[in-house]
Amino acid sequence: MAEFYPVGIQSFPRLRREGRIYVDKTHHIHNLMKLSGSAVYFLSRPRRFGKSLLISTLKTAFEGKKELFEDLYIYDKIAWEKFPVIHISMTDLGFPLVGLSKALQKRLKDIGKEYEIDLESENENHLFQELIKKLSHKYAKQVVILIDEYDKPITHGLEKKEVSVAEANQSIMKNFYGGLKDLDEYIRFLFITGIAKFAKVSIFSELNHLTDITLEERYSTICGYTQQELEHYFPEGIKNLAAKYKTSEEDCLAKIKHWYDGFSWDGENFVYNPFSTLRLLDSSQFANHWFETGTPTFLVKILNEKFDYHFEKTHAIETNFSTLQFHDLDPKAILLQTGYLTIKKRWIEDDFSSAYLVDYPNNEVKMAFTSMLLDNYLHKQPSSSGIEISDVRNAFKDNDLTKVKDIIQSMFASVPAQLFSKKDAEGKVTPVGENFYHAVIYLIFNLLGTKMQAEVGVKNGRIDSVVETNTYVYIFEFKKNNKVDDAIEQIKTQEYAEKYRLSPKIIYLIGVSFSLRKKGLNAWKEVIWERN
Repeated sequence: MAEFYPVGIQSFPRLRREGRIYVDKTHHIHNLMKLSGSAVYFLSRPRRFGKSLLISTLKTAFEGKKELFEDLYIYDKIAWEKFPVIHISMTDLGFPLVGLSKALQKRLKDIGKEYEIDLESENENHLFQELIKKLSHKYAKQVVILIDEYDKPITHGLEKKEVSVAEANQSIMKNFYGGLKDLDEYIRFLFITGIAKFAKVSIFSELNHLTDITLEERYSTICGYTQQELEHYFPEGIKNLAAKYKTSEEDCLAKIKHWYDGFSWDGENFVYNPFSTLRLLDSSQFANHWFETGTPTFLVKILNEKFDYHFEKTHAIETNFSTLQFHDLDPKAILLQTGYLTIKKRWIEDDFSSAYLVDYPNNEVKMAFTSMLLDNYLHKQPSSSGIEISDVRNAFKDNDLTKVKDIIQSMFASVPAQLFSKKDAEGKVTPVGENFYHAVIYLIFNLLGTKMQAEVGVKNGRIDSVVETNTYVYIFEFKKNNKVDDAIEQIKTQEYAEKYRLSPKIIYLIGVSFSLRKKGLNAWKEVIWERN
């Protein structure tokens, strides 16, 4: 029943007491808890992906509340021992109003009061150390520390375009976590979650025994729903959804998979976005549930500045998952760490380092992200380009290339003139360059809902873009100034169309040129490829 879906619930005790559906992840928790000695873990996952529920479940388990785990995997697997727990959620601190230092101090003092411990230190670093030591001495046990969304003080500053605030918070966090390195004997378990790994935060540099489980295969499904879990825990929801859309359960599952599956951190195991899946089952609407909850503004700013747009089926290396310098954020790295790109395949290079094929996880992310980029490039209101995209789609289906050209030109024409140039740090104004035009064309094509590819590899080079409908194949080559003839000639001499020789579709060769002076399309030429 819809009322039992745990939409937005991050409290494990509440979820269990209210009889909500809980997808059992306690086999992962058992693996984490069973290690002896001091265990220190870091896990990165995108926003709204179940990190807070995982933290809450860990907290409940370490508090020894066995009764809440009845019928779950872990129920008879551990000795239910109670530990003192320090739980800090950075999203709930209220630091934007009072500052990070004061917010941390208040939270630590509140935890001290809960355990009836008086704290005397005056700053957050010493308060943290004092609380850990006093808890351990009072209960004659090591302490469990759970920190959720550790990076929120940094990302909040970046989103508000307050880099100085992000820097200050980074420095505070470095000192705050740095005090843990000499407290091994007092710590039984330390688990930290976040979205991105930012440099100069001491959990990544000074906690030498920290284990980053983000890309570990054995924890690849610790958050999110596997295909088996989806079908096992939500059969009624799937059945009801299929009935609403008057389709079979098999076809319904295929559509859910297309929209919300595809996230992976090892290239082998794939999971559904839990928030989107629950919202789908609760609302019976296929929509951009996760994406609409908020895209980091600093990410949009980076992509707008660099006109990066081609992220489908690209390659990544291990450094793309390492710590980020927020003064020079790499678009691919931040997209991977925030969940807009995911690992589709992993392999080992000759030097035993890992390499990855990365792509958009699913239809929700691809279409919503592409639409967002296009609206931002053209400085339109969110989703306002949708009607024009629909017109382009219909024009391609009707093989009305004149209309395709006219609509695209009108989209460029609607952009304010001042946006066709950029100022550098010294105030020098330069034209945006060809990347801007390539990006807009690519994003428009990507939103068509037809088969579209960019930089398609062929025997003699790479095709700029290919759009396919049920009847036609359109091969595009882009040039600057007025060189459409050169574009057509390149398609012919490089034999780009040979890739589609066996297709029964009519093949068009299209040359498109951009004009920086005219701020849009300069020339357009199409010819039908004649098979010899």
